[in-house]
Amino acid sequence: MKVLKTMKKFKNTLFKKMNEIKIIPLILLLFFSAISCNFTTEKHSSEKENSIISKIKYKKNTSGTDTLWVSQNDISVFRQEEVMISRPCSNPELQMRYELINPRNEAYYFIYNNKKQLVTEGKYTNEYTYEGQTYKRGDFYNVKSYYYKSNGNLKSIHYMKDGRNHKTELFDNKKRLTEIMFYDQKTGDRTKVEIYDKGQLEETHIYTSFDDYYTVKADN
Repeated sequence: MKVLKTMKKFKNTLFKKMNEIKIIPLILLLFFSAISCNFTTEKHSSEKENSIISKIKYKKNTSGTDTLWVSQNDISVFRQEEVMISRPCSNPELQMRYELINPRNEAYYFIYNNKKQLVTEGKYTNEYTYEGQTYKRGDFYNVKSYYYKSNGNLKSIHYMKDGRNHKTELFDNKKRLTEIMFYDQKTGDRTKVEIYDKGQLEETHIYTSFDDYYTVKADN
């Protein structure tokens, strides 16, 4: 009888251990599945956040213009290259240069950076004629370039007209105009500077030479 009781106890213990052994791998399997699922979800969320969907609005007729919204981070649209930039009175620094891979002729582009800030807008043309001279290099000949402060606020907008400097607008932290600098399109020299106070024109500096100017007060 003692032998039978001992055998029965041993059998019950063995089955209990076997069940525990079965449960442990199942728990581990569920644990790793949860981690894998969570990782996949986070990865998908991250990829979705960082992905860029380029948009195209096609012209309705022959007189219209195709419009494209693209990002510098979209490697199907831009070729990226690090270049060393040197400026007077400052140390050289590495900057990223972006080049359109297959630009669309006569299309109007809105180009955004990795912070989703608009950095460039304008029409791309394969060639451009100005004052009887034709330039056969594809580029943005009439374009606006946006620059931002470290806090993300708009700092300035630079305008190119006919492939030449036209004007630069400066803004304060409340996005109000502080200055507008105008340039001679042939020489690139400043022709006048409008000074603004809280967004209202205060005075204009008319340049007679590189450093000399006279002031005209605004009629406010």
